[in-house]
Amino acid sequence: MAVPSSDVEIKEQLTKNREMNHSILVNPNLGHPRILNLDKNLNKNHFQTNLLFISDIDNLDEFGHSLKTQLSLKPILEYKWKLKYEKKKIKRIKRIWYRIKNFFSRKKKKKWKKLFSEKKPDYDYYLKNLNFISKKQLKKLKSRALRGDEVFPKILNIIRASTNSIKNPAYLEDEYCYPQDYLLKYNVFDSLNHFYSINIEFKITKEISDYLKSHNFIMFDIVHKNDLEKTRINHHALVISKNNWRNFKFIQITDLHLAERNDMMYGIIKHWIKTLRRKYIKLFKKRVSKKNQNKNDNNFLDLTHRIDLSFKKRLINPNNMFRKFIKSVNKKVLQNKIEFVIVTGDIVDFTILSELPTKFQNMFEYEFTNWNTFKNIILNKSKRKRIGIIKGEELLCPIFTLLGNHDYRPWHYDLNWGKLYKKMGLKKKEAEILTSKFKPFPIKSILKSNSALKGYLSDICPNLDFSLKLGKNLLILLNTGSDSYKNLKDFIMGLPSVTGIKEKQIRYLENLVNYNKIQEGTNFLLFLHGPPINPKQKLKMLSRIKRWCSKEKMTDLDDFKESKIINSGKTLSKARIDNKFNLRLGTISSNWEKIMKFCSDFCNLTLCGHTHTLNEFRIENINRKNVKSSIRPYLLDKDVSLLKIYYDDYSEIYKTYKEIENHNSFIVQTPSLGLRSYKGGGRIGAYREIEIKKNKLHSFRVKYLHK
Repeated sequence: MAVPSSDVEIKEQLTKNREMNHSILVNPNLGHPRILNLDKNLNKNHFQTNLLFISDIDNLDEFGHSLKTQLSLKPILEYKWKLKYEKKKIKRIKRIWYRIKNFFSRKKKKKWKKLFSEKKPDYDYYLKNLNFISKKQLKKLKSRALRGDEVFPKILNIIRASTNSIKNPAYLEDEYCYPQDYLLKYNVFDSLNHFYSINIEFKITKEISDYLKSHNFIMFDIVHKNDLEKTRINHHALVISKNNWRNFKFIQITDLHLAERNDMMYGIIKHWIKTLRRKYIKLFKKRVSKKNQNKNDNNFLDLTHRIDLSFKKRLINPNNMFRKFIKSVNKKVLQNKIEFVIVTGDIVDFTILSELPTKFQNMFEYEFTNWNTFKNIILNKSKRKRIGIIKGEELLCPIFTLLGNHDYRPWHYDLNWGKLYKKMGLKKKEAEILTSKFKPFPIKSILKSNSALKGYLSDICPNLDFSLKLGKNLLILLNTGSDSYKNLKDFIMGLPSVTGIKEKQIRYLENLVNYNKIQEGTNFLLFLHGPPINPKQKLKMLSRIKRWCSKEKMTDLDDFKESKIINSGKTLSKARIDNKFNLRLGTISSNWEKIMKFCSDFCNLTLCGHTHTLNEFRIENINRKNVKSSIRPYLLDKDVSLLKIYYDDYSEIYKTYKEIENHNSFIVQTPSLGLRSYKGGGRIGAYREIEIKKNKLHSFRVKYLHK
């Protein structure tokens, strides 16, 4: 998105936003899509679902009247599939005429082949010239998203919807249509304050049915046009899937740290290098004799050229890493290998765009935030061309989003703080150049604000906490909150604690167990940003001295890996880390005991981010098997005395579902997709691929993109 260059343009955009819709579709949305199930035989062609709207219209009948003929669903097809589909249609309709026409149009065909090799025509041009496209030429085309023919749903029923807390069991009936009070408290939709739940029915077209014959799912944009002829699109908001959820794969990514600033860094530093080069060439011309001038100039040019190449190889642009990830996952989606992606926080590095003039730095409108940057990368709609930015693609699968502590930070920060520039492959001088360009606020940059979530809640995902029931798999996404200042040392070192889990979230977890009629053998997968466990890499100084005195040299965390201890002939108790290390470095700071209890009692796997590090832990709970069959209601307590915690590379060690089942529960930290670890060095572009096979957790390995 192009940032407005003048105060007038910014004010015009704000006025335009306020004049937008009388009614807005709240849920489902891009980061919280609704999945509708379809059997593999495609026997069903009529679907019903509920949508949540917010409006300034108080009268139910008036609101219902305003919605007529304003809703539509746009299916998202794959580009090459659509061309092949249209080509087959032409062949069926005009078999004989097609052959005759082809015979007399060889010159045109040759001309088109030449054009094909020289230009990259758009979809409409390909469609008009389908007669002249060969199968080989179709294969050469890149896969991308393409909108199909609109589907117009029928409105069956409209009722008022009132705000409901997640601690209320009624919330579990339909998490999409029970709005949360923070949507009004944070003024997410400005003056709009009346919620409505709408039941719609729609019929899928033959084109959609044919698409589902070769694809596991199809996504839809939900398009809403209001009386003012303004259009709001909730992208990728609806999904029809034919997966029975017994066998499937999905991906967890975390700590993307997206920002418009990231795409500007390469150009700024490259310009600085060029300026530096010119400056020193002038100095050489003044100080060096004419005989040696050319030689010295060439040496200097070689040196600056090497600096430039070094910078290009070193720089880590988190936005580019996300673009690369989308390209990588799209290939797997088209092979029916991936069903969806879950992002566990730190989606953006900070909220408000760095480019905005200082007096507008307190605005939280979606258009002027990095939430727009996030959506534009997913939809491949970035319009500004900048050097150093790779070409992107639109994401071809659903994405579910969860907040992290950075998502609460409104303002950009100094990259020199805590040597954060190292995580981006920068050197100190380069970070200083960027600081002089963006001029971060020293105090404001470490503050947090719920206002920073406005663009996220309005245009990405209106739910801070939610769950997905997919067959016998319950996926729970819990918000661990903003930065916590309880441990200032951790915060200053760049690994702050997060505020943690609130009491209403604890009640929500209990309700999921007590009221959700969970079947025997349900897989619990919990997704958090802040990890429950994060030990320091070394024992405390006093403990290290005691061990050295007793000739026990194991002091590092890696020395206590479960496999190492067992292979050395020692007992399993020696591998326990809960009685040796501080496990709460930069973790959740409230309700820690209760969340640990829930993980050990129910969760097969808990997936986190935040630390930018690959760490995997195993919890052994003596009472785990008894808890699932215990008398209801289930209540979480703070008793973690029976828990034993171990550390190792479990996702690499356990390669079958039986091994995983015999040793769970696991709590794992996935490294950052966008940045290096806090330790520095190591591989970048991490993501975790989770596989469910025959209703069992089969694997949860970490993989990496090539930079």
